[in-house]
Amino acid sequence: MGNPKKIQKKQETVREIAQKLTRAKGIYLVDYKGMTVEQVNDLRRTFDKSGIEYKVVKNTLLYFAFKEVFPNDNIDVALKGTTGAAISYDDSVSPARVIKDFIKKYKLPQPKIAVVEGKVFDAKAVDRLAEVPSKEVLLSTLVASLQSPISSFVFALNGIISEFVYTVEAVKQKKANA
Repeated sequence: MGNPKKIQKKQETVREIAQKLTRAKGIYLVDYKGMTVEQVNDLRRTFDKSGIEYKVVKNTLLYFAFKEVFPNDNIDVALKGTTGAAISYDDSVSPARVIKDFIKKYKLPQPKIAVVEGKVFDAKAVDRLAEVPSKEVLLSTLVASLQSPISSFVFALNGIISEFVYTVEAVKQKKANA
């Protein structure tokens, strides 16, 4: 069988990873093979600055954690070779931007899959996800587009009221002169 203490420790690790996957808005798996230690540390620091957790995890542990959280998704294909997991709890697409910037700079790491808001995307989609604006930008754009017609309406209404006041004032002046 195996060492019970090691098995228990692995089960605890799988539970911890599964909890992180459950809370995450964006999960990105990358293959960091070919990166130097300096590049991996730079990637880790960049993720940290963006509020993204980056971990190198054994594929078998990731497999069991993913099966616990996403039982119907087939992520086996992505769990080959070296795997780093970038997990974001706030912005679901910010890891994609970091990965894209790093690929421009070093040609590595290679994306494997992304899980955004519970939906699985292939490696090619990571580049497209990096182009999606952040939630804050999308919300501010929505507010601006909603505010524009209201502002135009208020401006037009103000013009009508002003014109009415000027007309009443002109009639009043005309009657006062007559």
